Amino acid sequence: MDQSILIPIAVFALLVVLILWRSRHWKTRGEIGELAVAKRLKKLPQEQYKVINDLLLQNNGYSSQIDHAVISPYGIFVIETKNYTGDIYGGANSEMWTQNIYGSKSEFRNPIWQNQGHITAIKKVIGEKYHPMYHNIVLFSENANVRVDRSLEVYNFRKIVPILEGYTEIVLTQAAVDDIYAKLLAANVTDRKARKEHVKSAKETKKRRDVAVANGICPRCGGKLVLREGKYGKFYGCSNYPRCNYILNK
Repeated sequence: MDQSILIPIAVFALLVVLILWRSRHWKTRGEIGELAVAKRLKKLPQEQYKVINDLLLQNNGYSSQIDHAVISPYGIFVIETKNYTGDIYGGANSEMWTQNIYGSKSEFRNPIWQNQGHITAIKKVIGEKYHPMYHNIVLFSENANVRVDRSLEVYNFRKIVPILEGYTEIVLTQAAVDDIYAKLLAANVTDRKARKEHVKSAKETKKRRDVAVANGICPRCGGKLVLREGKYGKFYGCSNYPRCNYILNK
């Protein structure tokens, strides 16, 4: 075969191989953030802290992906990682939080609520008896200026190890720590197909929630969203308050 034809074919084949390789190894912004936090968690003393990264649990047809679970004598720390930059605003009962980058604003679902769902999934695996020992922690990147309620456990990546080591009261025996760790590892879904299905399901759930809100329906309980005015301005609240404390900032 003519050499002038073989060379372009070889170059094209090499490009295809490189594209396929990169697609398998390419990391999303979220995955990069999770890896950064996982690297920090390695600094914790392994004899005291049991760390599980990228934990996927399934129960009754529903799945939950937990970025990081840390089990220790000082509690069960469930960590949601958000690799976001800019100014971050949000309240404990607000459905949506706001990211502001040089005046350009975008909204994302309240990560505290999101992570509470992860805690519920863990409870279904290990039982309710450890209920008081959970800590709902959300982490943002170093370039995020977190401006949320100080009562919430929301921090930057770099603070996670000092925060965890700041808990010194022993609330779990070593036997309980080992038992919880073993149960979560056994329940962790590692099948690639199942993990892809989880991502697809999460996108569909978000779409259904957005449709409900657009039609003035509370995505949590199905009540009607009512325009109200509070201390910090107008907002939409669920008509079933106080049974449902859903809030959507106007």
